[in-house]
Amino acid sequence: MLHTESDTEPLAVQGTIRLHAIELFVIHLTKKNPSTFCGFGDHYRVLMRIVTSGGCGWGEMYFNEGNRPVDWTAWASWFEQVLHRNFKSVSSIETGLISNLRPFHLARLHLLCDALQGLSGTSGRGLGAEGEQVERSILMNTAEAYVSLF
Repeated sequence: MLHTESDTEPLAVQGTIRLHAIELFVIHLTKKNPSTFCGFGDHYRVLMRIVTSGGCGWGEMYFNEGNRPVDWTAWASWFEQVLHRNFKSVSSIETGLISNLRPFHLARLHLLCDALQGLSGTSGRGLGAEGEQVERSILMNTAEAYVSLF
């Protein structure tokens, strides 16, 4: 592993991608909330933020009440298999996960692939570091559950 001059943050080998951290924000959307899909009942919006050697990315998906995990931390532990490993490319991460996919992992794979496709090379969503901090703060205050893997 290479290090920066300040020796504070390890860098991935050039030409590879490495996932450093994954955050999940789980927001419970109820029928009472006018901005939700009223006809579908209670559901959950799950936002994933990934920090990689190639920048930050965001993914999003929705679960209805009947399909949501009972334990978000246990559900998120599946992502540990991709943390702190070097991959040749985003597609090699996706291909590796697809080859070992079980049907009950499909939602997790979809969420991770969505975040990987959203890699921006910046701090995320084009907001800049300050804008992202504001967005994360809002999500932290809104989220019913938060999981951080690093």
